[in-house]
Amino acid sequence: MKKLALILIFITQPLLVFAGQPLSKEVITSFYSASDQLDKLEIKYPKEFQRMDDFSLLQQTEIINFVKSSKSYPDIRSVMSKNGFSGIEEYVDVSVRLMGSMYKVQMQKMPEESRQQLKMMGQSFDDSIKMMKQNGMPESMIAGMKAQLEDMKKQQTEMKKAAKLASPADVKFVSDNFDWVMKMMPDDEAHDDGYAARQPGGGHY
Repeated sequence: MKKLALILIFITQPLLVFAGQPLSKEVITSFYSASDQLDKLEIKYPKEFQRMDDFSLLQQTEIINFVKSSKSYPDIRSVMSKNGFSGIEEYVDVSVRLMGSMYKVQMQKMPEESRQQLKMMGQSFDDSIKMMKQNGMPESMIAGMKAQLEDMKKQQTEMKKAAKLASPADVKFVSDNFDWVMKMMPDDEAHDDGYAARQPGGGHY
């Protein structure tokens, strides 16, 4: 019985490697490895992955429930296992922590002038919409501008909430290893305005 218990511990230990651990190079490397493999699954399950993109990353319960009820779940669960995650819950948790820590560090590194410009960006959009209405621009064009503004505000709100959830240990790791973390991020994330506007992991979960 003791031998069996030891075997079970040995088998299950890799799946528990990231449980409760602060962000580290090992955790982030595995996270982006899993993210890359999930991106490849999108070809097999395009409709499901498109639906997943509709969720906010902070809707963790909703995301997890949707994934577990989807046809893609067996393949997603396999990706999690191969990369050391105990399940989709742990992967989503790392994603939120990484996003929040990146945003917090980014704001700390950003000059005060740039932070003020970021705050004023929303007002600039509002002013542009008012001017478009006054100039009689087509409603379809105004609707497109409104959609961009709402998306930007939603993203900023999510980033701020995630930043508040980031632990001091996670923030310290990202701050101390900022350049390395940036190199690990896919190009479309690393070069996006303010890095963190998109969800880590190619926009999924």
